[in-house]
Amino acid sequence: MQISVILALTQLVLTAFGFLIGRRRALAARGASAERLHSLPNYYGYYIALWTGGPALVVLAAYGVFGAGLVNTLAMTQLEREAAPLIAEFDRQLDSDAAFLELLSEAADAETDAMEAREAITQARDTGLDPQAFQAALAVQTTRLTEIGARLDLRRGEIARSVASRAPQSEAGIRARSGFEYWISPRERRQLFLADARAIAFGQGLASRNTPELRAAALAMRPVEDIFRFSVAGLALSLAVGGLAWARTRVRASFRARNRVESVITALLMLASLIAILTTLGIVFSLLFESLRFFASINWRIADFLFGLQWSPQIAIRADQIGQSGAFGAVPLFAGTALITVIAMSVAIPVGLFSAIYMSEYATPRVRAVAKPVLEVLAGVPTVVYGFFALLTVGPFLRDFALFLGYEDAVTQSALSAGLVMGVMIIPFISSLSDDVINAVPQTLRDGAYAMGATKSEAIRHVVLPAALPGVVGAVLLGVSRAIGETMIVVMAAGQGANLTANPLESVTTITVQIVTLLTGDQEFDSSKTLAAYALGLVLFTLTLMLNIIALRVVQRFRERYE
Repeated sequence: MQISVILALTQLVLTAFGFLIGRRRALAARGASAERLHSLPNYYGYYIALWTGGPALVVLAAYGVFGAGLVNTLAMTQLEREAAPLIAEFDRQLDSDAAFLELLSEAADAETDAMEAREAITQARDTGLDPQAFQAALAVQTTRLTEIGARLDLRRGEIARSVASRAPQSEAGIRARSGFEYWISPRERRQLFLADARAIAFGQGLASRNTPELRAAALAMRPVEDIFRFSVAGLALSLAVGGLAWARTRVRASFRARNRVESVITALLMLASLIAILTTLGIVFSLLFESLRFFASINWRIADFLFGLQWSPQIAIRADQIGQSGAFGAVPLFAGTALITVIAMSVAIPVGLFSAIYMSEYATPRVRAVAKPVLEVLAGVPTVVYGFFALLTVGPFLRDFALFLGYEDAVTQSALSAGLVMGVMIIPFISSLSDDVINAVPQTLRDGAYAMGATKSEAIRHVVLPAALPGVVGAVLLGVSRAIGETMIVVMAAGQGANLTANPLESVTTITVQIVTLLTGDQEFDSSKTLAAYALGLVLFTLTLMLNIIALRVVQRFRERYE
């Protein structure tokens, strides 16, 4: 059995033992003194249990978060220290290698030419000239930089292999080569190196390769991991026993155990809230920083991104290719998202709201007991199933119907097909929430309307629905957010073409689909094409935030009238 399992079981036993001791000691204190206990006996048990398990849990959590990183750092630092002669020889050969120095000079010249081309493009736009010629020059220099970078990496790898081959085949030489390989690797390769070494050392998954250098790194990690593991286990048990012994001495009749326990619970709730807030801020700032990198890569042409009419994020590798500098006009994406959302909500809002009104006001209990669960089954259908349904059934039907009416340009993948199926998917969200909100309206409001001579439909229109408006607005907002964030149905039913059109029978795409497309596969996170996904994510976040603010204002205005 692993030491972590033994430690967890021991910690649970000590915590339970602490609870029993605290409760028993509180009962004993009550029997030995005429003074009444300040708190219930269980609170004294909770107090000792918190001191027994709390500090130890903090230590174990810290080790779980930072332990692997510390072990990796210490082990690889030792290997890099042993690889110091190889590193020094590698630096010496780089400084004296004529081919490498020549490539560095070419890279510097290409970067200078690229900067001049960027400045020329900016000046051409400012003066109203056509920047196409300068964009071609920029594409040439960008391609040249890419080629030079590949040649630099190739030459650097050749020198590294030459240096590593000079290390002896002894155990010390293999350890030196391991540290040298880790030192020369870029950040992504280092992460893969560490993951493979840990997989070999501790069986944490499957290693992508198994080389002598990786095995040497694994052997270096094991003793460091053992030292940390036993040290942390001893520290956790010491804290648990010490906390139990100290808290036990605090138990007496006048001790305010309930206040202490509730203060700890309050602190935990505040910590949970803080984690939620920090997570939100982390998401926002990550989107913001990456978006700033994107706008910097396109020379801060924010207006071109927000109001441009052409979306073609591909960066060509030859100067003669169309759109070699990339076109990042996102208006077609905004228009496609809005078009599909409007179609979906045109289906979901009336059907969902009317079905909620029927089930809450008109349906008999027997009909409601059957209809409501059947309707909510739609919420459990996977979106890929809806996508198949739209692609294989709804899309061909709409195309054939349009051809029957004489419209010859109809296609199978269209905004109308995706919007209709998405609307069906959103119906249970709006229906179920609206039904619950309408049922929550006090019956006294209905009785008052009937007493004034209103019919059932008039009471629903003028009393029930206005009273349920905040919840209905929330349900609609949830449906809109669901429609804006849907991806699978749009990919399968509407296509991926960034077409700027208001025709629902044409193929369009949405913001979420393009985000998935840009981040799928092996991507370089320093190119404008990939960074564009973060800018789209920031726009999507801002749009959703604006919808929430509008809905909040609507609810606040209504509550001012009815409260």
